[in-house]
Amino acid sequence: MSFLLLFIIGLGTGLSGAMIPGPLFLFTVSESLKKDSAVGLRIAIGHIIIEALFVVLIFLGFKNLLTSEGFMRLVSGLGGIALIGMGIMLLYGVVSMSLRVEDGVEFDYGSVLGGAFFSIVSPGFLIWWSTIGLSVVLKSLLFGLAGLAMVALGHWMADIGWHWFVSYFVHKKKYYLEDAPYRNIIRLLAFGLVATGIYFCFGISI
Repeated sequence: MSFLLLFIIGLGTGLSGAMIPGPLFLFTVSESLKKDSAVGLRIAIGHIIIEALFVVLIFLGFKNLLTSEGFMRLVSGLGGIALIGMGIMLLYGVVSMSLRVEDGVEFDYGSVLGGAFFSIVSPGFLIWWSTIGLSVVLKSLLFGLAGLAMVALGHWMADIGWHWFVSYFVHKKKYYLEDAPYRNIIRLLAFGLVATGIYFCFGISI
């Protein structure tokens, strides 16, 4: 198998994971409205840090732990509680948010940290890595570290490309918005985080 093909496999599987709707997508939209058109790049970096950690753990032989029911339930439960809390914070602070005043947004833990956090608490992320991601990493290792590097490069280029595209599109469109519809979008995102958090805590079935 050529390294080019491994890169293409990484790119394709990367897009399959990046385009899954969930908290990370909601966070990307929210940050794009508040910040600049390249915020998706910073979010992708945070996301990639978590993925790199998963790759290292798989490489070190922790695949049984990462795919265990107990681990996934623990992460989903803790992440669900955190998402509910963050959604409530957004709803509480939305009245002071403005597209015209950059420092009017109180809810801000940083784009890179947010990219990492909203990745790890997403059940879609965990399920993807326990199935597709795990399989691709293990197969790429049959071609040595160079094979793993090509798959990872393709995968992470897909992550960067997708989140950067989303942030660029959303940020450019925000200039057509007034504060009232902007706040309604934030409220919608906040309710989405709360609903997702509730699902993580009570509705997920492994």
